[in-house]
Amino acid sequence: MEHEDLNTTSSGLTGSTLITGVIGLVLLTIVSVFIFWVGWVNFVDNYELPYKFDARTGAITILPESGYQVTPPLVVSVHHIDLRPMQVCINANQRVLNCKLVQFDPKGIELFLSWHGRGDYDGPGTKKQETTFSEILKSYAFDGSGKNYPFLKVTRELRPEEATDPGKK
Repeated sequence: MEHEDLNTTSSGLTGSTLITGVIGLVLLTIVSVFIFWVGWVNFVDNYELPYKFDARTGAITILPESGYQVTPPLVVSVHHIDLRPMQVCINANQRVLNCKLVQFDPKGIELFLSWHGRGDYDGPGTKKQETTFSEILKSYAFDGSGKNYPFLKVTRELRPEEATDPGKK
């Protein structure tokens, strides 16, 4: 009767080879999930309006909900516009002259994107203290022509004593 090695399975693999294969498979899975997450998954906060740009067709599509969006990399870009109300002010010599509470209106997104291009438009509370988006909305809110812009809601005009100084946080 022949003596069988206890470390060898019926297929001829040793236990250490099997463990190495399992570890390799686990590492391959982790790397694959990471690459998928970085390349295909985008996140949009609940206070942002998500839209995507498809480079194959040139179409811009408003996404129905925020959260995680899975799109093909390099061909589809997911962007957002902050929908929170923000205070925009005109200051002079460290004094607030005039302030308005404004908010982006999603009804005018096509016109806004045709004028300013696609991209991420972050509002207040981001790492940048003074964002380009608030400056864009300020220029339309204080436009002296009397025009109404479909992408801008002026919620309230504030008196100087009601305004909070964004520089003093």
